[in-house]
Amino acid sequence: MRKHSKGAAFAPANPTAAKAAALFAEGVEFHQNGQLDRALAAYEQVLRLVPKHVEALHHTGIAAFQGGKYQIAATFIRSALALSPNMGPAHGNLGNALKELGRFEEALASYERALELAGDDADTHYNRATALQALGRYDEALAGFARALALNPNDLDALNNQAVVLHELRRNEAALASLDRVLALQPQFAHAHNNRGNVLRDLGRAEEALDSYEAALSLIPQFSDAWYNRGIVLQVLGRPEDALASYDNALQPNPQSAAGWHNRALVLQMLRRYPEALASCENALILQPDNPEILRHRGRLLTQLNMHAAALDSLDQLGAQRPDDPKTLHLRSQTLRELGQIDAALASIERALALAPDNYDYLLMRGALLRTLLRYDEALASFERALEQRPQGGAAHANRGMVLGDLGRFDEARASLDYALELMPGLASARWNRGLMNLLLGDFERGLPDYEARWSVEELGTFHEKRDFTAPLWLGEEPVEGKTILLHAEQGLGDTLQFCRYAPLLAARGARVILEVQPALVSLLSRLPGVEQVLPKGAALPPVDLQCPLLSLPLAFGTRNDNIPSSGAYLTADPQRVAAWGEVLGEKTGPRVGVVWSGNPHHRLDRFRSLPFTAMAGLASEGVELVALQKDVRPIDRVLLQTNRKVRQFSERLTDFEETAALIAQVDLVVTVDTSVAHLAGALGKPVWILLPGGAVPDWRWQLGRSDSPWYASARLYRQEKLGEWGPVLARVRADLQGGAAAQA
Repeated sequence: MRKHSKGAAFAPANPTAAKAAALFAEGVEFHQNGQLDRALAAYEQVLRLVPKHVEALHHTGIAAFQGGKYQIAATFIRSALALSPNMGPAHGNLGNALKELGRFEEALASYERALELAGDDADTHYNRATALQALGRYDEALAGFARALALNPNDLDALNNQAVVLHELRRNEAALASLDRVLALQPQFAHAHNNRGNVLRDLGRAEEALDSYEAALSLIPQFSDAWYNRGIVLQVLGRPEDALASYDNALQPNPQSAAGWHNRALVLQMLRRYPEALASCENALILQPDNPEILRHRGRLLTQLNMHAAALDSLDQLGAQRPDDPKTLHLRSQTLRELGQIDAALASIERALALAPDNYDYLLMRGALLRTLLRYDEALASFERALEQRPQGGAAHANRGMVLGDLGRFDEARASLDYALELMPGLASARWNRGLMNLLLGDFERGLPDYEARWSVEELGTFHEKRDFTAPLWLGEEPVEGKTILLHAEQGLGDTLQFCRYAPLLAARGARVILEVQPALVSLLSRLPGVEQVLPKGAALPPVDLQCPLLSLPLAFGTRNDNIPSSGAYLTADPQRVAAWGEVLGEKTGPRVGVVWSGNPHHRLDRFRSLPFTAMAGLASEGVELVALQKDVRPIDRVLLQTNRKVRQFSERLTDFEETAALIAQVDLVVTVDTSVAHLAGALGKPVWILLPGGAVPDWRWQLGRSDSPWYASARLYRQEKLGEWGPVLARVRADLQGGAAAQA
């Protein structure tokens, strides 16, 4: 602590006292010259001669304090005061030692006694004010600094700490004025530059704040706090890479900073470097194991790394410590949603809202969960309640727009999404969902540009995997003749099958086409016309001039409903495998129908698009042979499938899409829910009846209200009239099968 009071001279009365006085004077000289060890040795000799030498005791305490030995300092100063209780300076110095020991209330008592005995003293008022500041008694601290400044108007420390207190009281303009006065008196005061940056940051003047931090660091290059604060403002300015470097510099001299490690984790999360972010978060937790913010952040990172069960365990541990912490309940709700436990997630967010009924983020989460449960009216009410709390909340307007689209109120939905983007032009989720809605409505002109926002929608996680390529992105604006272009899969198998149709168009323009796809599709797509090479994802890539993700090709080619390319067959099955399946199936005695009843169980809307096996098996009738094209059979369906003699099944033999394609070639018709086999059948030109959920739930590519598809000429769409009711849909399919539609396909 700055500022201590000196002791008084000692008057000798006898030879021992004279020797002690000489040693004491020698110690004081060493002390004044900064030679603390020699000063302490001299004071020790004095105390051997005169154990109750008040000033030696006092000065020993002062020297111990200056050496950072605060408990020893307090002990010696107390000994001096026991002998001479009315030494005002000693009370002040005892206050300094107690303050460094964190015993602020005791320190205050010492300072007040010092002021009683010695009268107004600028240093004592200053030190007392800093103790009040540490206790969070800011108004009293401010009064103390004012008194110190009245006695010493140019006291730089008092001006600086006064500004810190004003900042805590959110009196930022006054704080800035105080700091400007400090720097006018002493431009080289690094801590004042740092504090000025903090005030400017809170005033929203981020660029000026950055300049102040830079000024502090030019004076003290290893100034950890300034590096840390610089990192914060760089995050605000949208410069995460620079912020990361700043946090690294902050941690170099101060690796025990939990806040530094935590903020480093936050910025790594912004950069989507999730494993590194988790490692930084773990370092922060080593230093502060019970910090709820860091524990919550760890749970969030585990979720982003798809370690949802571990995230839930971590959050439940935090919840056991803080069962009524709404922030933890909110994050737990998010994690449960990722685990597919929607009802449990809703229960968790309801608990959070019971504790914080008007919290904007919790209302958004509740609305999103209700939307997932297709409880659209309740979801809309939740989003509108969020807007009552924050009328200019872009996310709430965006979510409101999405649920209005679900309700078929498309004009209102578009207006809400448009307004969300007026409020928050960078809100990728609003743009992406507006794109999905326009595509669902068949408006490709407006929908496809917005669909490109998928790369920036963080909650999509790794589903839309944006990759870094040295080759530039091609979106149709430059000629491709004579150039090598990489087309790469980005989403599911069905998406790859649907959009690989564009590859021959590029070859027709003179491009050399390299196709990178999921391993299960490599063999099948190697026969796609115009493709020079098909590589599995993860393989080494050759040099290319341009690159384009498959789902950006419709935008690049200016696709509209009336110019979708290759709506007929553009893939072929391997003739040898087709023949082999013919032998397995044997002679056909009637229409042969391939069936698929379920898709990926992790799909967000799987429970609305998939069927139990028994429902599809009900299509069997005399004269119609059902063949299961289902590769992955769920355990409950597997038992039923093995005992059902009306459906032939070959799931063990469907080792890749080549086998599935060859088996499809041997059936007359495919009846399937919305999964990759629907796209495979359509790409092969095989008649395919696709069973779709009702409302606005179907994927955008099937659009609304159509019984046909512009993507596949051979497709017929069977839609639910009411969401969740498959009975009428299957009855129509059964009637069409019995009416001979399968034989005519």
